[in-house]
Amino acid sequence: MSKLSLTALFLDDDADILDAAELVLLRHGFTLIKAQTPEAAREKLAATPVDILLLDLNYRRGDTSGEAGLKFLAEQMTLTPALPVVVVTGHSGMSIAIQAMRMGAQDFVVKPWHNDRFIASIKAALEAPRIVAPPQDLNLERSEKELIKAALNRRQFNISQAAKDLGVTRAALYRRMEKHGL
Repeated sequence: MSKLSLTALFLDDDADILDAAELVLLRHGFTLIKAQTPEAAREKLAATPVDILLLDLNYRRGDTSGEAGLKFLAEQMTLTPALPVVVVTGHSGMSIAIQAMRMGAQDFVVKPWHNDRFIASIKAALEAPRIVAPPQDLNLERSEKELIKAALNRRQFNISQAAKDLGVTRAALYRRMEKHGL
């Protein structure tokens, strides 16, 4: 968490929840991107890199199944497997939140949240990123190139941070980038 400002995207259909989260997150140095539908969240995630995804699991009044949120989570874990996710839910219950964690979410917060717990969950997810399974491609050259590209994208081309994520020095990362034509 060395960047001055971190960006979170929060998908929740309740505008009041998004506004409350924005107030808390702003005080802790975050920029919040709000989305009230999965479609809006997809568009915003495609347009803007984010550091963390905050995810409600229900997007229609009266829906408590968590099905829509779990579907969105599965999609995001496929597209951006290293993106930290914290589930923020009030109606789905513990079993759905635990299912979300099994699918890749790092933590969950129950609405209405306690601000300190909310921020602590977000910071913990950012400080202990998910370990992404190694690529299925067993060709070492291609795998290394893809891992380097993923680290660079995740860190918005900050070479120092990408090198740290990969467990190599900046100089070693530069050599490997040159080797792969990156």
